[in-house]
Amino acid sequence: MMVSLMASDSFDAPPSTTKVYFETMAAKQLYSDNSKMPKLAIIVTLILCSLFVLSRPFELANIVLPVLLFFAIVIPIIMIIERDRNIPFSVNFNHPLMSDEPMGKAQVFVWLSSDKKWVLLKDTRVRLATNALLGGLDLVYDDEDYTRIGHFTVQKKVTAQFRRSLALLNQAIILSKLCNDDDVEESSITDDGERREREKQQSELLQRSWLEEEQEIEVEGPMAKFLNRE
Repeated sequence: MMVSLMASDSFDAPPSTTKVYFETMAAKQLYSDNSKMPKLAIIVTLILCSLFVLSRPFELANIVLPVLLFFAIVIPIIMIIERDRNIPFSVNFNHPLMSDEPMGKAQVFVWLSSDKKWVLLKDTRVRLATNALLGGLDLVYDDEDYTRIGHFTVQKKVTAQFRRSLALLNQAIILSKLCNDDDVEESSITDDGERREREKQQSELLQRSWLEEEQEIEVEGPMAKFLNRE
């Protein structure tokens, strides 16, 4: 049985204390690191195409060919390095994606494009499910009942971009859960050995949860940062 979230958990716009994924510190750093080589490849391609044009007689065919080649190479590169710009979720300022030292409850909000609203998520992994009535795909919790969150998209096919968005969203949810669990239990952990053992268990849980269903996506960005820190 699928149950929708309460209306109080949905918003027309994300709270002012949140940032969409691409604007978080972790995503900006990841974008900066991953775009260096592609941008260099674009510059090299531009130089080579320019040299080819300058070395040939000034004819239309000698101009059109390198221009077409340039765009054929550059457009896919740009699509790859810009693929995370429209990832449809946001986090608040207490989330690990925003800060190495969160000071309060971490929250994750997802944008449901078909429902035209933002929804505050629970600390439970999510997945996509076919909506036979409305068509397209629903976003549901990965629990026993596949509790419905909302209508995610009218598109019927799960694209590579959807898979990546879902993987990053689940990454954010896992980080949020670990952060919130820390806030609840940190005060009860006084022994250094116990704290280190708990941190090790958290790291193993995070890595296992990530790799179980998202093996086709490289462990990177905030996930890798968390694992390396632990």
